[in-house]
Amino acid sequence: MKENISRQEKREKKPEQPFHVTIVGPACSGKSTLLGAIQDKGFTVHTEPVNPVFPLFVENPKKFAFENQLHKTIQLMQLEILDTKAEGLTNPHFRESGVLATEVYNRYLHDQGLLSDDQYGYLHWLHEHHMVTFPTPDLVVYLHAPDAEIRKRMLKRDGFVAHDPAELQPYWDRLLVDLEDRGVPVYRINTGEHPVGVTEQLILGQVEKLKAGEGTKRVSAPTLRFANAMRSPVAQLG
Repeated sequence: MKENISRQEKREKKPEQPFHVTIVGPACSGKSTLLGAIQDKGFTVHTEPVNPVFPLFVENPKKFAFENQLHKTIQLMQLEILDTKAEGLTNPHFRESGVLATEVYNRYLHDQGLLSDDQYGYLHWLHEHHMVTFPTPDLVVYLHAPDAEIRKRMLKRDGFVAHDPAELQPYWDRLLVDLEDRGVPVYRINTGEHPVGVTEQLILGQVEKLKAGEGTKRVSAPTLRFANAMRSPVAQLG
């Protein structure tokens, strides 16, 4: 099922809006460390808000998977909507994960049997509607590291992550390809090879190239894409 949205209906990025960079990646890939360093340099940073449903999901994934993903999606949608109207953002402005990354976990939880077809269909519809209605990031930075490095960081933190990063990797790969198909520039950085200061400079350098028109051009995504054989999200939950 496809729903067409014209270029006029799609909310366009205004010239005065700052260059938006979204930092994504699996747990322990270095997102929080990088964003902390970027914020220390004076750039505005929006990190993921605390999801109050998450502890319930950890205790009972089957019961609370949908509520957890729905609450997180709505939180992130609100934050990104406010970003389009906010004043005082630096140029560039940085965001952690964002709505686009929720599709990684939605697909994974669906494949694990923790989300029904109807639940996944509704979350997918929310994701797609937001992606074509509001401006996509000017740059998505994907942080990753070798498995051994990820596991070492996990032990330093607390030894616990909600999902195995290795199991999620195919879902990240699929998301990045989808973003590139939409015309969103994706910049991959191995944080196991680059310390945080170098990573920061690499990103800022890529931002300047894109702002100067030297990088990949974005194209608009005028079509709302749904999972195959999915019905209307309203009908699914009714």
